[in-house]
Amino acid sequence: MNKLLTAFAQPGNLQHLEQLHEKWKADPESVEPEWQAFFTGFELGLERMPTAGEASKATPTTVKSPGRADQQRVDSLIEAYRSLGHTVCNLDPLDFNNQDHNSALDLETHGLSENDLDREFACDAIPGMGRRANLKAIVDWLRATYCGTIGVEYLHIQDRAIRDWLRARIEPTRNQPALSSDDKKRVLMKLNQAEMLENFIHSKFLGQKRFSLEGGEALIPALDAIIECAPDLGAKEIVMGMAHRGRLNVLCNTLHKSYEEIFTEFEGSYDLNELQGDGDVKYHLGYSSDYQTASGKTVHLTLSANPSHLEAVNPVVEGRVRGKQRQHGDTTERIKVVPLLIHGDAAMAGQGIIMECFQMSQLEGYTCGGTIHIVINNQIGFTTLPQDARSTRYCTDIAKMVDAPIFHVNGDDPEAVMHIARLMTEFRQTFKRDVVMDMVCYRRYGHNETDEPNYTQ
Repeated sequence: MNKLLTAFAQPGNLQHLEQLHEKWKADPESVEPEWQAFFTGFELGLERMPTAGEASKATPTTVKSPGRADQQRVDSLIEAYRSLGHTVCNLDPLDFNNQDHNSALDLETHGLSENDLDREFACDAIPGMGRRANLKAIVDWLRATYCGTIGVEYLHIQDRAIRDWLRARIEPTRNQPALSSDDKKRVLMKLNQAEMLENFIHSKFLGQKRFSLEGGEALIPALDAIIECAPDLGAKEIVMGMAHRGRLNVLCNTLHKSYEEIFTEFEGSYDLNELQGDGDVKYHLGYSSDYQTASGKTVHLTLSANPSHLEAVNPVVEGRVRGKQRQHGDTTERIKVVPLLIHGDAAMAGQGIIMECFQMSQLEGYTCGGTIHIVINNQIGFTTLPQDARSTRYCTDIAKMVDAPIFHVNGDDPEAVMHIARLMTEFRQTFKRDVVMDMVCYRRYGHNETDEPNYTQ
């Protein structure tokens, strides 16, 4: 139907329309072809309309079809889960800070009720769900995706292509780990390695400081997952920086520094003539090695020495990476050398050097093509609780300033940690941007092994 005809068929032209209709009924050929089609459709619609008697006899349906307003309410609920589902996740292994309800996710907040749960709505906006499903299935899918042991924050990202990329990898699988039997065995092996080292040192060198990783052992499978998949995505080197917590475990079980060297440092029986540098405490030392992955590829690993406190090593790592990228002739794509920083939760929120590194991360003169960040979030800073240490909900909120996606993961779900570690690596190599994992865990023995854990935990 042409636009002129559409504009003419209005209530104000009713008298003329009736005259045309009578003329068409007497002789269809007496009106123009467009009006012939119009009145043919009009008569067909009248034939299909039920009479008043037929309408009264019709059996009422128990579930009415949704209108546009109802669909908009469901779409609003879907966006609420994407934006706020992380607030009701099971993230805290100690279950001190888990929140099981957020009114922003209630059906009633979006104009829906339990009576709508059996009604079908369009859900093709959710990758993997199909075209239509009842509301109960949609809510179950969203809760499994955004409210489990993995919380995701990505709607703050301004680039729609990045948001769509993340959604396409999160929603079809409900953001659940799909690990093979070999993957699960590898996770168990890395956890055992981490735990055995800590137990041995704790029993053999009782009372010595080591800043143990116990409570956050899932860091070791996370690093393993990143290192195993990075070469397949073009990486040849990974340069790491971290503070003291867990450093001995990373040195042994990730960079494969020998147990003999570690234990010699505890015993103090090393040969002074073999020392290089000025000699620092064992949980500040660096190391480098060539690592062969399970698929037979080699990647060079470096853990930078951190003789100063906490996050001072971060710009050093970024500078080393940028220099190595230049050596590899990789100053455009920046995928051959990857920076990886491991933070503490209190330092992540409290140290200005974090913000400075984020602020410079996308500048042409300083960028390294994005950094992978892992926060060992043991939910305390020496003796300070989060509510006394920061004004933000999460210690990782600072990363939103550079549109970095943030994944909050329960540290007692190592399979989820491994799953997110792989996703982070793929993201960094694809978009050359920072990405953050907030691994929520705890520390077993207090700030260090000589502290009273009831006071410092």
